[in-house]
Amino acid sequence: MDNPFFIQQYGGPEYFCDREDEVARLVESATNHRSVMLHSMRRLGKTGLIQHLQQQLTTRHKYTCIYLDVLDTESDEAFVSQFISACVRQLYKDQSNMLSKVTSFLGRYKPKFSIDTITGNPAIELDIQSQQEIDMSLEATFDLLRESKHPIHIAIDEFQQIGQYSSTRIDATLRKYISQSDNIQMLFSGSQRHLLLSLFNDPKKPMFGSVEQMELYEIPYAKYSEFINLMFSKGGKSIDDRVIHNILKWTKSHTFYTQYICNRLYALDKDVVEEVDLLRLQQQVFKEMQMTFLSYKNILSKNQYEVLKAIAKETSVRSVRAKAFTTKYGIASSTAQQSLDYLVDKEMVYEKLDENGSEYFVYDLFLSRWLEQVNH
Repeated sequence: MDNPFFIQQYGGPEYFCDREDEVARLVESATNHRSVMLHSMRRLGKTGLIQHLQQQLTTRHKYTCIYLDVLDTESDEAFVSQFISACVRQLYKDQSNMLSKVTSFLGRYKPKFSIDTITGNPAIELDIQSQQEIDMSLEATFDLLRESKHPIHIAIDEFQQIGQYSSTRIDATLRKYISQSDNIQMLFSGSQRHLLLSLFNDPKKPMFGSVEQMELYEIPYAKYSEFINLMFSKGGKSIDDRVIHNILKWTKSHTFYTQYICNRLYALDKDVVEEVDLLRLQQQVFKEMQMTFLSYKNILSKNQYEVLKAIAKETSVRSVRAKAFTTKYGIASSTAQQSLDYLVDKEMVYEKLDENGSEYFVYDLFLSRWLEQVNH
């Protein structure tokens, strides 16, 4: 059996852990004509959830599903090219048919065809220069989508990126065409929460009030523990419950880190995985990443680095200005909040909001675990 703990891509429903409630809610929203904004911190399994959702919509509800990640776009024009590429690629899976269709309805924008060297999928680059051309090309694309015999589900990952453009009307343009398309449901997702939420929660923004909102959390301990044990068992391997407990405690059930550790342990040439194997792997991970982690001491100011290290040693912190915190770690209280703001802005520290206010922890869990055990 191949390694069942996928890290970089969706491995299929048989390798997907839980998320039953989340999938059920997203399916219910799509099939009842409601669009959704999904947000979570990075590496929590958001993209895998979207791909699993679309697999369910395709096989069980006969949807045509379209997915695109717009993190690498820098303008409305680039967004539109990527959006149209994703839509046309899915509508016309036969490449020769795709070329003729695109040429017929987008010929005025001089489409250039290429193959994505990473995914191997055909890509389209359009010569779009003005807002009028953006509107017209999107209108043509939505006309095609509305002609589909099947309902359409479009997931746009890292949608907050449009807020980084020098100027954008993508949100207003999309809302206009979505409101005119009964057979098209949208899922907007992202990991930079403050940027994403501002696009949908600011009354001055076009997308305000247009979607229901959903936050993704960690997979429950019991579900993940059962999944890990099952995957090892199916592969003819054995892993003790105590080892599974220590994995989930060390990774905080965070999807990427849990999958990564389990992937490495499963890859060991052993039929029985023991606690000593996990301990060795943890130290190996630190050794592999140590040069990167050490570089932060040179990149950050002294106070920023000390705040980062102190948050890791505390696991999480409510206030970096609290006297007990600054005294314990010898941090300059006058600049503690300023250092924290910088670390949050650079996504080295994550701010989690709850009914008690803000809670801060180091974003990269491997970095956090490494900082816990360093003295310098």
